[in-house]
Amino acid sequence: MKKLFFLFTFILAYTISFAQFGNFKKKEELEKFKDTRLVVVLFEDSAYSASIIAAVERYWSYTGFEFAQDYELANYKKGDYAFLYFSKSKGSKIKAKVCSSEEDMNAFVITKKFSRRVQPDNLLAYGFCSNAIDTNDWAAETTRAVQLLNNYFNAAIQVQKNSELSASSMMTNYPSDKSQLVDKKLLIEDKQLELKGKEDAMTLYDGDVEEVDGDEIRKVIKWQDNGFAYFYYSKDEKFCNKLVVSAANSELMYFANTSPANCKCNAKDLKALKLIKDKAIKGGGN
Repeated sequence: MKKLFFLFTFILAYTISFAQFGNFKKKEELEKFKDTRLVVVLFEDSAYSASIIAAVERYWSYTGFEFAQDYELANYKKGDYAFLYFSKSKGSKIKAKVCSSEEDMNAFVITKKFSRRVQPDNLLAYGFCSNAIDTNDWAAETTRAVQLLNNYFNAAIQVQKNSELSASSMMTNYPSDKSQLVDKKLLIEDKQLELKGKEDAMTLYDGDVEEVDGDEIRKVIKWQDNGFAYFYYSKDEKFCNKLVVSAANSELMYFANTSPANCKCNAKDLKALKLIKDKAIKGGGN
């Protein structure tokens, strides 16, 4: 009995931790958030700051926004503000001096208040990022994160019931148009595809799949190329979040939450993507 209770508790915690992309419980909260001023926090790293400025100016539409250096944030203690900045997970290969989170994650976060160590009750939304980000990678990473966050807010506010904002609902039925996946070529970064024996990626996916250098993926993000979707993962100490998104507008096609040892794209992921496409073809695009 104790073993069953422990297993249930583990599964519940595993599902809740990173199962959705925002912590809003009611649609009314999302409506109210529209009136919040988003303060985009800039740090010393010039590549990081330039990239997040460009991404927000181009892709953020849900609220008004402004930019502020981290040392200027004392000016924002009073007022209806939220804060966008980066939380670096333990073990990630990121040299930029940014922030971290009590609930370990590698992502751009939106919080109620700015804190160099994000507390769970302060976290509003997050967009997962890669664990290795070099100077030239920030442009692609910030573009995707800002688009993911903006997409979350615009999708979440359209739910019919508050229950659809729950962790389980957002994880299993994220309200994006999955029919976009049908004709896209799937790109997977070199060494991130793990198949066994005679398993074939294109057969499992039932479409065009190619392993490419990471720079090729960053190029299709830069050009917002509508012909591609791509796989990436974001890992922390406890979990690995696997995502497939469209290169254009970072529409979420697939999300899986698994163990840190299971980060690579495998046959299970490709079969799941095929099922998503099959369902979309039959008329269930979402």
